Amino acid sequence: MTLSGKTILITRSKNASAEIQSLLESRAASIICLPTIEIVDPDSWNECDAKIWKLAEYDSVCFASKNAVDKFVKRIRLLRPQALNTLATRNLYAVGEKTKSTLEASGFSVQPIPQKHSAENLAQSFYGQNISGRHFLFPKSNIACDIMPKELRSLGAIVDEIITYKTVIPEPENLEYIRALLTNGRIDIITFFSPSSVRNFVEMISVDTLQHILIAVIGATTAEAVKEVELEVNIIAKQQTAESLVQGIVDYLGNL
Repeated sequence: MTLSGKTILITRSKNASAEIQSLLESRAASIICLPTIEIVDPDSWNECDAKIWKLAEYDSVCFASKNAVDKFVKRIRLLRPQALNTLATRNLYAVGEKTKSTLEASGFSVQPIPQKHSAENLAQSFYGQNISGRHFLFPKSNIACDIMPKELRSLGAIVDEIITYKTVIPEPENLEYIRALLTNGRIDIITFFSPSSVRNFVEMISVDTLQHILIAVIGATTAEAVKEVELEVNIIAKQQTAESLVQGIVDYLGNL
């Protein structure tokens, strides 16, 4: 099905949205990008650095995002490259295919991931296992949800969380232009890829501009964030991938 005549807003930078933009454009959609998240270093690396030096004390490391992998691995390479060998011998867990692929691209083996890609489902995969006393390291952003650490602790695991990056609101040059398009009904669908992208968008532009626009999200956690700002989610990707989100958009429009 073609998406000709549809204008879709991607709440990511052009670099981060290259894959989904290509998929949508291959179906003749018009694309506009509005970055709602900028990834920056934490205020201090002290806590992260301390854990890197003690990495051998952990038998498992859990990553909830591609950025968590990128930032943590980059920091190890800068601070103590030999710790990469230690990381390679740990049990590595990933939320979603993108996070798993990022780890594998860096040369690491990853534990099997659940069919449904969410922190909650990954945490539930430990049910029935004896993880009491096991030490888990959880590199994360400053606003990451605490679902997985809580679940692991409830099962008796010891979990240390460290901030490896911050997400902040950028200042895009095309903000007023996009606000005008939304106000005038010139955008058909807006896509969100994380809860923070939803919250940041609302702070940047406001909820009122979205009342009559279709909303497509990458997964259930992001859908919940949309509902929290009292908006309706029309499309939820079955898997946390660009391909699945695009297919969800196509299927939804095809059934109208």
